[in-house]
Amino acid sequence: MTAFEDQVNGRLTESRVGRSKDDPAGALAQWGSTPAPPACGPDWLRSFRFDPARLSNGLETDRQWYAFNFTACLIKGFCRFDVIAEALTAEGVYPVGAYCDGRGPLAMATLWFNLIHDSVCGSYHEVILSFDVNYTRADAIALRTTAARTPWAILYPSFGPSVCDAQFLHSLWINSPLSITWGREMQAFPKHPRPVMSTITDGGQQFQFDLRWGEDLVLRGGTEKRVEVPDLLRESWGLITANRPSGVLGFLAAQAFDVPILMPAKTAAQNNVPLHYIGHLWKGLHPSAVQVWPWGAGDVLELGQVTVDTGCEDHNGHRLLRAAEFQPVSVTYMQRAAALVEVNPYRN
Repeated sequence: MTAFEDQVNGRLTESRVGRSKDDPAGALAQWGSTPAPPACGPDWLRSFRFDPARLSNGLETDRQWYAFNFTACLIKGFCRFDVIAEALTAEGVYPVGAYCDGRGPLAMATLWFNLIHDSVCGSYHEVILSFDVNYTRADAIALRTTAARTPWAILYPSFGPSVCDAQFLHSLWINSPLSITWGREMQAFPKHPRPVMSTITDGGQQFQFDLRWGEDLVLRGGTEKRVEVPDLLRESWGLITANRPSGVLGFLAAQAFDVPILMPAKTAAQNNVPLHYIGHLWKGLHPSAVQVWPWGAGDVLELGQVTVDTGCEDHNGHRLLRAAEFQPVSVTYMQRAAALVEVNPYRN
């Protein structure tokens, strides 16, 4: 890699393009990405450390996950607290609770729908299920809110210190074998070993998704985008009135924000890698870089019932969400984002 390539296009690892010097055709080239200038520009990513590594498929890579350009749509909502608490028992952590209109405690879950355009492990579709967790307290309560304020209040971890210590990653559904190998081996991402057949469409008016194993539904649905000027004004007012104004304004003014991440113990042990990580998300400074709207009556989320064994841990998170009666309440949307995930030196 020349200095010019590094300056313009970022790190050109073999795993990024899906082929090696010894195999220029590349058995995994269809999952590689076409190198392009990072959405964030090269300077932000170059501020982080990169450690060379090698995957079991022979490709040279970096041990840090990074995406140069991706689109994300996050659906966050409430679950039955008892079901999620039981699911997290083996991990030694506890769901963070919330009360809404007197109901509760309720656990909080997020589905992340990511269109990864260019990353350390190529181009692919990624869907993540995470839970707000506390490391030590079974009675940690993050918020008491009303139904009207909930779509804005439930985003509390982004706006400063809170009882949410981390996002526990329970399941990831991926359509790329290359990404699955990288995620499990390098950083213990709980990517289900079986690739999904996925359609994720980022349209002008809607964001839609459909994930399946063969004919079996994993999850499907979509949300109508609410990004006109009145919607953005409603978003700003909702965020500021439901959260600390200083925290919201600090988030809006920041170029990037951090998300502590916890991986499942069995996945980490299987690959002899750490449990704790920090995700750095670059969102830029454009006023509409991050957009939020309430889950609407016409929005759809359907969860399948199929179970596929992983050979290690249970990453059939769609079934867990069904059992926990997941109710979406808020949607967060980001375009032309970038990110890097590194080991958390303060936890491992």
